[in-house]
Amino acid sequence: MKNITRVLKREKTEKKVNLKGAQVIVSGGYGVGSRENFKLIYDLAGVLGAEVGASRAAVDAGFVEKDHQVGQTGTTVRPKLYIACGISGSVQHRAGMDQSAKIIAINSDPEAPILSIAHYAIIGDLNEVIPMMIEDIKKRRVD
Repeated sequence: MKNITRVLKREKTEKKVNLKGAQVIVSGGYGVGSRENFKLIYDLAGVLGAEVGASRAAVDAGFVEKDHQVGQTGTTVRPKLYIACGISGSVQHRAGMDQSAKIIAINSDPEAPILSIAHYAIIGDLNEVIPMMIEDIKKRRVD
C-alpha cells in the first residue's frame, strides 16, 4: 500500500527581523536577565533605528524569539555598529558578528570574552548603562 501525501495549503510568513540588512544591531544576551528586561534592548534599538539581535542563550531562555538570534546557529551579520548587551561572547556568537565594523560591548564582567573583540567596552550594569545611553541619545537629537 502506498502512502499518499497532498499539500493542502502552503503558508509563508515573512520574517519580521532583517538582521542581514541592518546597519545597526543592538543584541541582548542571557545577562539581560529576563524577557521583561529585554525591553531595554528594544528601547535602545528604537532610539537608534536599529534591529534587535540576541545570543543563543537569550533565545533558549525564552527572552526573545529565534528570528533575533545572531551567531553560528543563527544569523551571521556585518553591521556598521553592533552593540552587545549582557552577552558573554561564546565562540559561536562571536563567529556570527565579529565582522561588524564597530562593536560596543556592555557587560558587568570585565573578563567576558566579548570584550576581546569589542572596539569599545563599557563595564557596568546594563540596567543602569542603557537608560543613560537612551537619555543621552534623545538629548543630543533635541539639541
